[in-house]
Amino acid sequence: MEVWSLHQLYTESVEKLGANKAKQLRKYSTNLKENNLPTIFTLNHLAKITGVTYHFLRSTVLRNREIANYKMYAIHKRNGGLRHIHSVNGKLLKVQTFLNEEILQHTTVSRSSYAFSKNGGIKPCAQVHCGAKWIFKFDLENFFYSINEYQVYKIFKDLGYTPLLSFELARICTTIRLPTNMHSLLKESNNTFFKDYKFYQNNSRLGVLPQGAPTSPMLSNLVARHLDNALKELADNWGLTYTRYADDLTFSTPTNLPSNLSIGELQRKVISTIRKHGFKENKEKTVVLGPGSRKIVLGLLVDTHEPRLSKVMLKRIDRLVHASNKYGIVAVAKHEGFKSPIGFFNHVSGLISFVKHIDMNKYQYFSSKFPDFKFNDLS
Repeated sequence: MEVWSLHQLYTESVEKLGANKAKQLRKYSTNLKENNLPTIFTLNHLAKITGVTYHFLRSTVLRNREIANYKMYAIHKRNGGLRHIHSVNGKLLKVQTFLNEEILQHTTVSRSSYAFSKNGGIKPCAQVHCGAKWIFKFDLENFFYSINEYQVYKIFKDLGYTPLLSFELARICTTIRLPTNMHSLLKESNNTFFKDYKFYQNNSRLGVLPQGAPTSPMLSNLVARHLDNALKELADNWGLTYTRYADDLTFSTPTNLPSNLSIGELQRKVISTIRKHGFKENKEKTVVLGPGSRKIVLGLLVDTHEPRLSKVMLKRIDRLVHASNKYGIVAVAKHEGFKSPIGFFNHVSGLISFVKHIDMNKYQYFSSKFPDFKFNDLS
């Protein structure tokens, strides 16, 4: 972080730019500082603050470094399917880390959001739904890729940054490099809806949040605030509890639904609200858990006073850890149908990390038994 005086800024600005411009710069900087945000005047100023070159940032904004800035790979999700990850290049990672730590971490997200925040977490989110009689679960499809650079631009602009710099920050925090089968998620920016979004650009497609960038989690929470507020209002009107953990939406109640609200009507109104705010529901993950059913939220059982890991999950992790010890990660990865041992290693490591949030003793047991994986293990 730079440390300097507003008085010094004003004096030097008067000499170089004149009194009117100096007053504008002082007001701009004062507003940011009052919100505990760093003053950034231009892209060149950001380059000096973060220790990268202006040319690097300019090329990133112009989308000329998409391949150089991101390495893509896929990992298996806990519940099946693939998650595409963008591994960020060192220089860009440095800039994005600065933006996350110095700007985004100083913002406020919805109280209904439990992911990617200091006061959140999987266990606290699931805890809210313990003892529920009815649980209604929804999932947002392609959550990060549903958030485009125009929405990110508005976040930075609303925080007080200039329109041009907000555009440049939005470009730095988004990407147009997606798996081939997902290119349809990139919207065109020549729509009249984006008429106030005309800066220097050599690509008409709007970038989206890369999953793996340090800025994406908080940006997704900030963009989803309006959705959270709308769904919280619905839940309050129905007497239900609402939470969102990244792309997982959960409603619950310890009693029956109001007599004037059917399950079908609840689902229709929630899905309509999701779509109204620019997201899309994953139909395959819309779930109703009623009386007598096994109540699971975010992979945790919530049928008692405290969230707990299911025996099925614990047995699966134990089996994979034991097999990896006995036969080696390469052999087990092949047997389990993974394309690479690295993918399998990351998958099991993710499962073990998940356990850490709930049961430290089991986490320590699994992590001590799961073998380290080295690239020379492939030879």
